[in-house]
Amino acid sequence: QLFNGKFFYCTDDSKHTSEECKGSFFVYDGPDQLPRRETREWKTQSFHYDNVATAMLTLFAVQTGEGWPQVLQNSMAATYEDKGPIQNFRIEMSIFYIVYFIVFPFFFVNIFVALIIITFQEQGEAELQDGEIDKNQKSCIDFTIGARPLERYMPNKRNSFKYKVWRIVVSTPFEYFIMMLIVFNTLLLMMKYHNQGKEFEKSLKYLNMGFTGMFSVETILKIIGFGVKNFFKDPWNIFDFITVIGSIIDALVLELGENSFNVGFLRLFRAARLIKLLRQGYTIRILLWTFVQSFKALPYVCLLIAMLFFIYAIIGMQVFGNIELEPESAITRHNNFRSFVQGLMLLFRCATGESWPNIMLACLKGRPCDPRANKTNETCGSTLAYAYFVSFIFFCSFLMLNLFVAVIMDNFDYLTRDS
Repeated sequence: QLFNGKFFYCTDDSKHTSEECKGSFFVYDGPDQLPRRETREWKTQSFHYDNVATAMLTLFAVQTGEGWPQVLQNSMAATYEDKGPIQNFRIEMSIFYIVYFIVFPFFFVNIFVALIIITFQEQGEAELQDGEIDKNQKSCIDFTIGARPLERYMPNKRNSFKYKVWRIVVSTPFEYFIMMLIVFNTLLLMMKYHNQGKEFEKSLKYLNMGFTGMFSVETILKIIGFGVKNFFKDPWNIFDFITVIGSIIDALVLELGENSFNVGFLRLFRAARLIKLLRQGYTIRILLWTFVQSFKALPYVCLLIAMLFFIYAIIGMQVFGNIELEPESAITRHNNFRSFVQGLMLLFRCATGESWPNIMLACLKGRPCDPRANKTNETCGSTLAYAYFVSFIFFCSFLMLNLFVAVIMDNFDYLTRDS
C-alpha cells in the first residue's frame, strides 16, 4: 500500500514520468571523454513492492541486512505511482524500516533461533525416553565411567627447599600475581604506535625484557617445585615453557638487532601470554570447556552444512555455469559457478551475507552467455535464481549455522546446570 507502483525510474535522471522518458540522451563518463548517446528507458528497481511475491522477496533481503540501505533510499525517494524518484521526498518512510528491523531481525529471528535450540535439546532428551534416566543422568554415568583420578603432585619432604617452592607456586596469591603481570604485559603491547620516539621505544623494549624475565622466573620456580617430569605432564606448563623460550629469543633479537636474525613471528609470543588467563577463573574455564565439549557434535553439523553446500554448488554449476563473466556485474572471474570449487567459494560468500542479492540478480534469466558455451543466440541464467538463493540463505544462515549455537548452548546449559 505504501510503495505499490512507486519504484519506477528513468535511466535519464532529469525525466520523472514514463511519457517524458522517451528518446535519447547523452552520458558523460569524464571531462576528457566524448559523450555517449543512450536510449531512455523506464524501469523499475530490482527490489520493489508491486506485488506480494516481490514485496516478500524485498523484505527478506532487507532482514538479512544486505542491500537494505539502497532499498531505504528508494523508499524515501518514492513519489507517486508511475512517477520517478525525488531524493528524500518522504524521509518519514524510514520509520517503516526501523520498525521492521526491530520486529523481525531483532525479535522474530531470535525467536526462531530459540526454537532451534529448544528443538535440538528436546531431540536429545527424546533419545532416552524409553529408558529410566534422563540426559543429565546419562551424561553423569558416562563421565563417571570415563573419569580418571586427578593427579596432584606434592614433594614428600616438607622441610625441603623444593617443598617451599612448591607451596609458593600453587598458592592463590602467586596465581593472582601472575594474572596481574599478564594484564600489565597486555597493556604494554597496546602502547606501541607508529612513528614512536626512540626513548619511548627503548622504554618499551626494557619493560618487555623485564616481563620476560619475570615469566622466566615463574617457569623456573615451577620446574623446581614440580620437578621436570611432573612439570611437563601438564599441557598448560608446556605452553608456558614454549612461550617463555620464544619470548627470550624475541628479547635477544631486539637486543642484538633485527638485521642479524629476522624472525618477525616471535612477536606472537608476547601476545600468547594473554592465553594464560584462560586457565584462571571458574567462569573462564567453564566457557573454555564448553567450547571443547562442543567439538564432539560440531563435526556432524559441519557434515550437514557440507552436504548443503555440495548440493547447491552442483545445482549452481548446471543452471548458472554458462553466464558470461562481466567485471561490472556480480558474476566475475572470481565469483562464478564455472567449476565446483568456484561454486563453493561463491556460496560461502553468500552464506556470510556479502552482497547475495546482487549475485542473485546477476543470475536471473536474460544474462548474456559465455561465448565458449556455444549459445550465441540464447541467453543464460534462470528465474530459478530467486528460489535458489532465497532457500540457500534460509537453510544456511537461518538454520544450519544456528545449529552451532544450539550445540554450544546445550553444552553450556549442561555444564552450568548444577551451579
